Amino acid sequence: MSERDLPVYLYGTHTGDLVGTGRGGVNLDWSKAAEDRWLINSPVLSQSLRVGSSTPEQTASFFGALIPEGANLDRLANEIRVPSNDLLGIFNRVGADLAGALRVGDAREATDPQALDDGQIDALLARASGFLVGGGGSALPGFQRKLTLTRDDGVWVRGNGSIPSTHILKPVSDEDRRAVENENYTLAVGRELGLLSFDSWVETIGSKHVLVIERYDRRLQGTTVERIHQEDCAQALGLPWGGNAKFERDDERASLRSIASLLDTKRSAFSPGRPDAERLLRYATFNVAVGNTDAHAKNFSILHHEDGGTVLAPLYDVAPLALGYEASQVMAMSVNDVKRLDEVTAGDLVAEAESWGLDGAQSRALVEETLDSLVEATRKLNCHASIAAHTPGYIRGQAQNLRDGYRARISSSIPLILQKSIGTPRTEG
Repeated sequence: MSERDLPVYLYGTHTGDLVGTGRGGVNLDWSKAAEDRWLINSPVLSQSLRVGSSTPEQTASFFGALIPEGANLDRLANEIRVPSNDLLGIFNRVGADLAGALRVGDAREATDPQALDDGQIDALLARASGFLVGGGGSALPGFQRKLTLTRDDGVWVRGNGSIPSTHILKPVSDEDRRAVENENYTLAVGRELGLLSFDSWVETIGSKHVLVIERYDRRLQGTTVERIHQEDCAQALGLPWGGNAKFERDDERASLRSIASLLDTKRSAFSPGRPDAERLLRYATFNVAVGNTDAHAKNFSILHHEDGGTVLAPLYDVAPLALGYEASQVMAMSVNDVKRLDEVTAGDLVAEAESWGLDGAQSRALVEETLDSLVEATRKLNCHASIAAHTPGYIRGQAQNLRDGYRARISSSIPLILQKSIGTPRTEG
């Protein structure tokens, strides 16, 4: 290993080294320790980057997807004074606390965790771009502004390389309050349906409204925070990073059918079921009913356990985007080749599932049960006053239309968001 190459660690094992290939490119040189522990061809790191084999393209696809995208990547690169295409240079600064259980680079000298007051958090949020350099470094993928911190007995803490982050904070200004309330409410509906279990809430810190999301790739064992390895489905499918390949319109591999092919890989005559594919069908049904048009390949993930087993990650990054004024109805992924959300029917969801190999009758029962539960959840759950007039009624109306055999569309002569209300509002008490 040269002086600039970086070791990669997964679940306490030196998995290999990131080796520079020129012009910012990298390749993963697997270690014998990884081959001995997990055996050749194990998908413990990635479905597309299996133990013992790698190419620069596969390596860049997986590791590049661990860092921010677009303008946030440019901001990160500018702050650490490294070219935005220099993966080794970037991971040298932010590889200590990545999504999942992965660590890139040697552990830096840790300092004591730092308890933060609202003023300090507000200052960090002001420049939040999906990274927190210094004190061990951390990074999250994506375009949205976000920050990772640790929650310890009700106090926000900067881990400084001593403890992993436990929560993601997404800040917005006052005029965008509805955006975080919509996402928080949609997550609450998903929790009610059992599609996720991690916590979320909205709090005000300084001048910003902040959506706080508990990380599902962390697990508290006693007083120790453990990491759980994960990869998003763009990584698992080996899609190019840094562009729009996560959308089906730009890369046909970024489809629900492709994601379904990644799941339930341990099927046998003794265990023939497809629980993860069935769960994916529930996610797809949920996304259509709530108007989540941005369900692309990076918004589905797979958890990789220490023994090499995999499971579909909880539902995340969900919001009723199609409800917005003049919002696009085009979905990131089609359903039964239907591209517009307002054209999808329950029959399309069933046909999509059948294309994955699921039984049609069982799929219809799953779709209908999910829609019934959605309707009930929107009648039961409270929400913030800023979204009460529209969001619950929109989701309920979409779900009911689908359940009744119609398209996921609420008929209206004016944009729904401009109506006084949709359905019967229910606000926080």
